[in-house]
Amino acid sequence: MRNLQSILLVIGSSALGLVSCVAFVVCAFIALTKPGSGEEFGSAIYLAFFAIVGGLLGAIAGFLGSLSWVCERGREQWTRATWIGIVLGVLIAISVRFSGALNFLLLGDLTKWWSGLSLFLTAAACLGGFVGCLAGTAIEANSRCVSK
Repeated sequence: MRNLQSILLVIGSSALGLVSCVAFVVCAFIALTKPGSGEEFGSAIYLAFFAIVGGLLGAIAGFLGSLSWVCERGREQWTRATWIGIVLGVLIAISVRFSGALNFLLLGDLTKWWSGLSLFLTAAACLGGFVGCLAGTAIEANSRCVSK
């Protein structure tokens, strides 16, 4: 089970790095180009290039970060709060995708494909697991302080 958790952490962190870097690049390009000026078409090549390069760098950073985490901290068992965070992350990602909240963004178009949707769900599950782990640690630390 611990090997499976390590593999899931590496895959999820890589997907989270990829999705977050691509989202950052897309949002930065939208903010830097003026709407209606004709620059959108000319900068589309640059947007695609920087999104691909940024996505690759983000995936590599997530991959290396998760590998160092697994090597440094060992492969400890995930808590119930982590699993709850993973499930909530996936459920929130599914509801955001199918609610139409992303329709006005380029990312909404990318999540209409199965490959984009699977990356989005994997990244959301990883982020939910991180938040669940942090929340579980905070609750555990608080309960230890109260019991003393």
